[in-house]
Amino acid sequence: MLKVKEIVKELKIFERNKVPLEIKVLGIATYIQTSSVRRTARILSELHPVSKTAVWNWIKKFEEKLPISAERKQRNLIAIDETVVKARKKKYYVYSAVDVERNELILMRVYPTRNYLTTKSFIKEVNTVRISLNSL
Repeated sequence: MLKVKEIVKELKIFERNKVPLEIKVLGIATYIQTSSVRRTARILSELHPVSKTAVWNWIKKFEEKLPISAERKQRNLIAIDETVVKARKKKYYVYSAVDVERNELILMRVYPTRNYLTTKSFIKEVNTVRISLNSL
């Protein structure tokens, strides 16, 4: 399975590289988790100068390439991956879950550590999303 960063590169979401790709991937993942452009920009600004408009533009470009559907679907096979993003000597762990049959992103989360509890928490959340999507 491809890493999140490789998926973003493969989809050719970003044309310019003024801000490092790792920061953009971390920004998208943070936005998905917090649902706040302003908060995401504030968090990323500790690593690299970023405006909330830039974050908003990244999200729009990401949504264009990976449209998120509101319809509920039966999901038979889900792949879970985790990758490390390094920024200013700090490591962040980006977890993602993808529906393998449809190649759709189900869930993405960012954690400051990687251990049994964070992994179990992510898997439990993916399972909750999967169950709620299958309930229809």
